[in-house]
Amino acid sequence: MNFSRTFDLISLERLGNESRSFLFNNINGTFEPSLGKKVANQYLSYCQFLQSKNIAFGEMIVMMPQSATIEWVLFDLAIQAMGGIVVMAHATLSTEQLSVIFQETESRFFIYQNSDFVFNHQQTLKGKISIDLNEVSIKDEMYVSKLTEISKNVKASDISTIIYTSGTTGTPKGVMLTHANIMTNVHAITLLLPIKKSHSIISFLPYSHIFERTSIYCMLALQCNIYFIGRPQNLAIALRKVKPHFFTAVPRILERMYDQVVSEFQSRKWLGKKVFKWASKVSEEYQPHQKFNPIKFLQIRFIRWFLLGKFRKRLGGNIQAILVGAAHLRPEIAKAFYAAGIKVREGYGMTETSPGITFNRFEPGMSKFGTVGLPLPNVEVEIRDQDESGEGNIWVKGPNVMLGYFKRAEETSKVLGDDGWLSTGDVGMLDYGFLKITDRKKDIFKTSSGKYIAPQELENHFRNSDLIDSIMIMGFQRQYVSALIFPNYLALEQLSKENNIHWTSPQYMVLNIKIQELIQQELDIWNNQLPTYKQIKAFHLMHEAWSIETGQLSNTMKPIRKKIMEDYKKEIDQMYQ
Repeated sequence: MNFSRTFDLISLERLGNESRSFLFNNINGTFEPSLGKKVANQYLSYCQFLQSKNIAFGEMIVMMPQSATIEWVLFDLAIQAMGGIVVMAHATLSTEQLSVIFQETESRFFIYQNSDFVFNHQQTLKGKISIDLNEVSIKDEMYVSKLTEISKNVKASDISTIIYTSGTTGTPKGVMLTHANIMTNVHAITLLLPIKKSHSIISFLPYSHIFERTSIYCMLALQCNIYFIGRPQNLAIALRKVKPHFFTAVPRILERMYDQVVSEFQSRKWLGKKVFKWASKVSEEYQPHQKFNPIKFLQIRFIRWFLLGKFRKRLGGNIQAILVGAAHLRPEIAKAFYAAGIKVREGYGMTETSPGITFNRFEPGMSKFGTVGLPLPNVEVEIRDQDESGEGNIWVKGPNVMLGYFKRAEETSKVLGDDGWLSTGDVGMLDYGFLKITDRKKDIFKTSSGKYIAPQELENHFRNSDLIDSIMIMGFQRQYVSALIFPNYLALEQLSKENNIHWTSPQYMVLNIKIQELIQQELDIWNNQLPTYKQIKAFHLMHEAWSIETGQLSNTMKPIRKKIMEDYKKEIDQMYQ
């Protein structure tokens, strides 16, 4: 594969000779195919449209997509082929944040598909050229020779895109990525994916996020069948219809699938529960590539039939591999899927690295549970300022590292050295070459007793409980550790029935003293595995989950601590009274 610039992924010659449909849009639950020639014509039409708008070389165009579609992918690449720079803005940005983006980039254009975006940001968009992608004409096509003449001036070292991070604190910063940054990541990742041209892939994560965008670029490079299914809410139906071989996801998606299956078995009678408990233990102890053991072999075969086959069925039946990123995946879930014959691999990256840094490989012996994998072939990872256990600050270097933050030289200098090494802001350690993330440096806090607390480490520990769906650990300059908890209501309802607790809506159950006692009993089990200063001494139960819409979750479903702590300030203060 010889792709040096992002738009090189669109080969007009290949598309013109392509007899099959390989891109599919979800139109009201039906997947509409696009033949290669149609894709080529649409791409050329977008280039023609951009030329008609007098797009200058290096001009910045703000796009606000949600989930990927054929239109978004082609328009994105068309802008870059015409010498423009795609400025990616997340759909969840506030008006103030979007205003900063337009002020910094001085962009004339705003591209959207959801008219609500224009309404919500009407003050910011005054004087801008707002273009509904659905209404862009695809009648006129640019001559291939004309496009080649324009695009030949675009160098691999030129800025391809500026992605404004949703951020978990403060004003979003524009990450400048070149064509080379992204395409070196694409080349490295595609070499390691178990995907063939005949395979079907589904896409449902936000296209504004670099994880999904680079993933789609990889799929285009591999020439497989890509189904753009829309938002994650369409996933269950799409899995049954498409029966994909591979997809990328955030851990929350897999955790919900796992918890639903667990809840179904926990609602069964005594024998079913007994068998489920045994099956869960065997799958958690399962170690791939271990020496052949006939008893273990038969146990796993039985479990795949009895329990874990449900995962495969829910995933369409053809699933071979899933790549997970953007947050921590509970090891027992990775093991359960693996025991089911589904290769779930966790990776690690950030917008500033285009995004891939490490991931667990699909080859035997090249993955390790509880880690985010090995560095990509062209990426170096260093742990600096290590403590006695080898834990320290994670630094990375490679051709995938950003140029810097747009118009933020001071911010850039804080994380990117002249030698090309980038501070990730994460804390971790290397385990025989495998990277293990232990926390975000900026999230680590000290209690009033002088003890350091790594909240992510504790959150991951308590989320191993079947009764806890989401949790946020707090205690900065407080006398002890506390937590906001959103329970796993499916499991909690089942436990309530077993304890003869009348069940109503979550809004009232969180106030029920017996429910609070059940949660306290569960916390005691997990607290006992920790030193006293790390134990949760107070908690508040929530009846509503955090969401992207409320601004409490980032675009990749990471909790935004600052926002959540602001929204629950009263409840947090009460835990320390």
